Amino acid sequence: MTTLGLLLALAASTINLDVVSVPLSNAAKISLTLGARGELKREGNVTRIKIDVERIAAPSSHGPAFNTYVVWVASPEGVLENLGELELKGAKGQFTGTTRFSQFALFISAEPHYMVDRPASTVPFRSQSTETDFRRRMVAIEVGTYDYSQLKLTPKAVPHTAVAQARTAFQIAQAAGADRLAPAEFRSAQLTMASMEELVNRAASLDILWPTADEAIRLSQRAAVTARAKP
Repeated sequence: MTTLGLLLALAASTINLDVVSVPLSNAAKISLTLGARGELKREGNVTRIKIDVERIAAPSSHGPAFNTYVVWVASPEGVLENLGELELKGAKGQFTGTTRFSQFALFISAEPHYMVDRPASTVPFRSQSTETDFRRRMVAIEVGTYDYSQLKLTPKAVPHTAVAQARTAFQIAQAAGADRLAPAEFRSAQLTMASMEELVNRAASLDILWPTADEAIRLSQRAAVTARAKP
């Protein structure tokens, strides 16, 4: 595998996002940059979110370490919530999910895997208000907290994007020093990765492979977070 020396240098930076308010009744339609559309509906204590993207580039177009897109919301106070993965169908993207917030900024970032806890600096889609809206509110969010420049390119031919995400998630844990700082969590991730690679080599069916890859992502992310929390 070749080191990605030309990968984006993801220095932390701040972006300003428009905050939207969800009405107490009926559904509200919102627009996002680059022609994406969203629909919001408040039901009890949650807001249901539906997003449709008519045209979207492959995540890897933003850098070889990026394997997916993640949908985020940020409260007016700057609290972030990872809502999950944008489903890609060819050049289109779709998402349905919920958040507890009734006021939030909505954005989509390109990411190495869908369980990241902080957004990368590539944010192609974000909620937007008209510049003449006198009620317009904005929130500043830090992006690009983590540096992915030392990640290595995973083989392009993978049976499912979850495999690429798992391999990248494990590399992130290694780069965070999880083998030293979170040895128990790292070992669990390492064993699950070995199981996943064995399934890949055996050309296992997707319904068998996907849960193992998903577990590898989760355990690798846990190891990385634990390692980063160590002084």
